[in-house]
Amino acid sequence: MRTWVLLLVLLQSTILLAQQPNVVQQSAEDAGILSWPARIMSSMRSLLANVMYTFTGGTTEKPSSFDPLDRQSRNLPKADEKPQAEALVQHSDAVKQVETNEIESSEVSHAPYRNNLIIDNFSCFGCRAAINTLITLARSRPSHATVHNALTLLCSTLRIQSGKVCSAAMEQYIPEFYYILSTGEVDATRFCSIILQGFPCNTPDLRLQWSVSLPTPPPKSSNRVARRPMALPTPVKFLHLTDIHFDPEYREGTSIDCGEPLCCRPESRYLPEHQRDQKLTELDKAGYWGEYKGCDMPWRTIEATLDHIAETHKDASYIIMTGDLPPHAIWDSSNEENTMIMKELNKALAKRFPDIKIYPTIGNHEAHPLNSFGPLKPVGPTNMTTQWLFDAAAEAWSQWLPAEALETVRQGGFYSVEVQPGFRIIAINSNLCYVLNWWQIYEYKDPYGMLSWLVEELTKAEEKQEKVHIVGHLPPGSVECWGLWSKQLDRIINRFQRTITAQFYGHTHFEEFKVVFAPRSRKRPLAKPISTSYIGGSVSTYTDLNPNYKIYYSDGGYKGASWVSSRGISEATAKD
Repeated sequence: MRTWVLLLVLLQSTILLAQQPNVVQQSAEDAGILSWPARIMSSMRSLLANVMYTFTGGTTEKPSSFDPLDRQSRNLPKADEKPQAEALVQHSDAVKQVETNEIESSEVSHAPYRNNLIIDNFSCFGCRAAINTLITLARSRPSHATVHNALTLLCSTLRIQSGKVCSAAMEQYIPEFYYILSTGEVDATRFCSIILQGFPCNTPDLRLQWSVSLPTPPPKSSNRVARRPMALPTPVKFLHLTDIHFDPEYREGTSIDCGEPLCCRPESRYLPEHQRDQKLTELDKAGYWGEYKGCDMPWRTIEATLDHIAETHKDASYIIMTGDLPPHAIWDSSNEENTMIMKELNKALAKRFPDIKIYPTIGNHEAHPLNSFGPLKPVGPTNMTTQWLFDAAAEAWSQWLPAEALETVRQGGFYSVEVQPGFRIIAINSNLCYVLNWWQIYEYKDPYGMLSWLVEELTKAEEKQEKVHIVGHLPPGSVECWGLWSKQLDRIINRFQRTITAQFYGHTHFEEFKVVFAPRSRKRPLAKPISTSYIGGSVSTYTDLNPNYKIYYSDGGYKGASWVSSRGISEATAKD
């Protein structure tokens, strides 16, 4: 009871300090005695605000030259006008390379991400103080209702989100968060060293310094090294789809600026609070094919996209689909809805590509709650488990994957499959390294044993002289992926660099590529590039983007070996 009273005082102080930030800052600077509580309060507010921001997909930066509200400049008609689907299609003859992020296998660079991810405005001190308070509270076993009501009040009072979103989000995340904090050997130092890895929040806990065992490299002259090209008369053409984010609740004519993580839904009827005395204009209403600002995809646009691909690229050999099928409705998801979305999209793909193999992966939005990849066996009073997701994925993917691949899908969402003689695809569940996957704090050492399994599969591929493409959702090497996990994957890639010929990911919604380098040494002071990760742009417009997909020609080696198709929502609407 005493602990809970202290927390209530802390939460109330947070509210008061948040209402008078200038006073707190001035007092702290002048007297020097209020700096530590001010930092705690600031960190707690930043923790909630930035976590909610990241949960809703806010990690994507909008282009500085793009104004999503300026629909008039894009000649958009009224929302009740029905455009033609044909106007959606645009083509690009060259690959648009947006950004190259160089990542050495011996370390992870976080500098490019500091300005737009959860580490903004944090300090290690504030994080540890806040988490220590929550750990003490969790281990005192307060009632779920008490914690839910207090944190919902804090979230809504600080205007981090609406009361509805705060309440529903807390309802989802409190059980797992408090179970993790109240059991095991979790402490604030370990917690903050993972979620704030871009700052010097290092932990002295040597148990976190785990590593994956790697086999001895074969002799350079050995035939076990996969040297041979695919040796086909024509290159292999394949399609990359990612981040579709189908929203079953998308409604034309609803508000595009509702003040919540996802708009264009039946409840998105109002403008933000400071504008609620105004009526929605046509420029504020969701369009027929979709919207740029804070909205996901209506079914009609997804169907138009798939129809275009099926008509234009009938000769594709296979499809990789790198996750994130459900919408950004982080407060309004469920096991049942996520499973339904997975089944419906797979059904739509199978209908249009009946003779083409599809190799899917799981995204962080497939999980419920969002980002949660926890125990396979139920734990805690609410029987928390991720087994339902892996079972649902195995059932949905059974039309494309062999039985042995489905077995490992059920064990953790990963698999290995031979596409053709000499070529293999290995799908990994890279969401396991996501810093917002709280369960990796609970089970931090190679969750599900996936990386060890990956080494075994690559060793077999090396012995068979196979080439391998790795596919996943979350790109390793960014501040969103725990650095130690990412480093272990880089070690694996470095060891099998002659076998792994490419990697493919999604998640960022941007078209990018990243280069992985081997560690420097005295003998090799210059970094040697060993692998390239290709990151696909999203089908979803979330946020300020046109839907797109990507076609690759593997083993092409000539101009135009890959190209992008970008589908313009605004142009399609305007040409009706």
